[in-house]
Amino acid sequence: MARMPNRHVYLHETIAIVGTGSEAYKAHTGKLGVGRSDGGAPLVGTWQQSGSTGSWPTVVNLWEMRDWDHWAEILQRQYTRSSGQDPELKQWWTEATQWRSGGFDRILLPAPYSPTRVELAQRNVRGAGCLQEIATVKPGTAERYLAAVGTSWRRVMEKRGLVLMGAYRTAMRETEVVLHWNVPTFTHFTDYLRDGDGKVMRAWRTKARAWRTDHRETLLVPSPWCVHHPDWRDSR
Repeated sequence: MARMPNRHVYLHETIAIVGTGSEAYKAHTGKLGVGRSDGGAPLVGTWQQSGSTGSWPTVVNLWEMRDWDHWAEILQRQYTRSSGQDPELKQWWTEATQWRSGGFDRILLPAPYSPTRVELAQRNVRGAGCLQEIATVKPGTAERYLAAVGTSWRRVMEKRGLVLMGAYRTAMRETEVVLHWNVPTFTHFTDYLRDGDGKVMRAWRTKARAWRTDHRETLLVPSPWCVHHPDWRDSR
């Protein structure tokens, strides 16, 4: 049976953590986002960004909405007419300020081939890390870049053991793409970096310049509330 294209909508959050609050904040996020039955968005993952590859202390969250209508329902719940905030969410946000000082969010639209949260769980995609790429592309070329990733670069990465977890373009901005790859072990990650000047890698970078003007890769380390963490279990 042919796979249906991914029609979900995603919220990607980059969170600035206060002091040593990363673990407490991830646990706080995990309790909100896993196994929920309140109509909210389920959590795909909450990761620690490795300080050797980017800003620290930083946590990255990814939430999955069913579609745009679901996103509208969540916004209506977040910003009520009477108080500006749903009381339950207001309490959660207030508690979260102990561990976070701000952040930056993106709404992401998946490429048709991008796996859903359920598919990642069903395929038993597990690993020690997530390689995140945030790419700047020429205006109007995000979908073409994602198509090239799906038909070309994806095969190269999977031969290295790095399985695609997500491929998205950023809504409300026509010049950004986000990719997530499962990293089975940290050796897979360092092998990937060591071979960066290899023939295949150089060929892809040359090809990618047809669409991509810049990109930044960081290593994200999963918490147990990430669907690809080795110890993750479906709490439903």
